[in-house]
Amino acid sequence: HDDIKGNLNSKIPEIDKAFNRFRMELKAQGNYDKVTVVMSSEFGRTITPNSGGGTDHAWGGNYFLFGGSVKGKQIKGKYPKTFFPSDETNIGRGRLIPTTSWDSMWFGISQW
Repeated sequence: HDDIKGNLNSKIPEIDKAFNRFRMELKAQGNYDKVTVVMSSEFGRTITPNSGGGTDHAWGGNYFLFGGSVKGKQIKGKYPKTFFPSDETNIGRGRLIPTTSWDSMWFGISQW
């Protein structure tokens, strides 16, 4: 819960590398179009740092998915116009209220 910027800068490339290797393996097996991978967070985080340079619990978690049949490059819900306290989704201390329920993504996946 501290030094979020430093931790993300070191961890994101590791996650990217692991997902890329998994994707390459799915393609090698001919299964890429048959699999959808969903990454979800059980809670959101504030967009402003706390005193330790980390973030605190909030709403609006992070979710992404990938797979050969996923129609990507889309944002579901309403993306904040700004990350300033004046944004209508920001209720203070960088806590953003989501505009779309986290579980709504499962409908599209279930229709696949």
